[in-house]
Amino acid sequence: MNAVEKTIQILNCLSDSDRSLGITEISSRISIPKSTIHRILNILMQYSLVSKDPKTSRYKLGIQVLRYSNSFYNSFDLRKYSKDILKKVSIDTGLTTFLCVWQDDKGVCIDSVSSSHKSDTLNLFVEVGKIMPFHCAAASKTLLANQPLEEISRVINQIELKRYTSKTITDQQKLLKHLEEVRTKGFAICDEELEEGIRAISAPIKNINGKTVASITVTGLVKKVPIEEGNPLIKMVISAGKEISRLIGYES
Repeated sequence: MNAVEKTIQILNCLSDSDRSLGITEISSRISIPKSTIHRILNILMQYSLVSKDPKTSRYKLGIQVLRYSNSFYNSFDLRKYSKDILKKVSIDTGLTTFLCVWQDDKGVCIDSVSSSHKSDTLNLFVEVGKIMPFHCAAASKTLLANQPLEEISRVINQIELKRYTSKTITDQQKLLKHLEEVRTKGFAICDEELEEGIRAISAPIKNINGKTVASITVTGLVKKVPIEEGNPLIKMVISAGKEISRLIGYES
């Protein structure tokens, strides 16, 4: 392993940890001698790629990594990677297809491709910038279900679960159980929970770190959206989510 590879290993180790690490712990995790790690860390500190807590002598990623990250995200547009897939799914299914991201504890629609059947789009709760309720919209259920458990509880506890239809889940415990099922199955369904006569199927999109950052969803009239497990439409949505995930760097 050359010096560059060792440096990348150290940066990855710090990135994967949710807390600062000491040299001994880093060495144990990546099997690189402590003397080598110490030398590389000192160089990384010079360029603000790593910072050291003077009280604990533990290390974490530095401010320069954040600058790199901001630069990447300023030029990164998830819509660019997903647009062709959104169009294909919409054409293949005849349904409205849209993309949502998890932002400020909310699922927000950032792109959509409408069904070519005008009569199917009249009442759909879909437009760019629209906030999708996390307790009844498939797109947001997918996003919330794949957050850490403590985050799920915090989000659910901070807002009243508004009833939109007779099928809307408004009980916190029932919602928690439902979200657990969504996480386990790998997709979410909205069966007239947000709008009567409208169904939706949604699947997660994961980034390079395996974190769910977006969802892809198809929606339409009940008669055009079968929701039996294993049906081709569900498989297509899940496959589309995996393909977008692959395009933005996720490896399953």
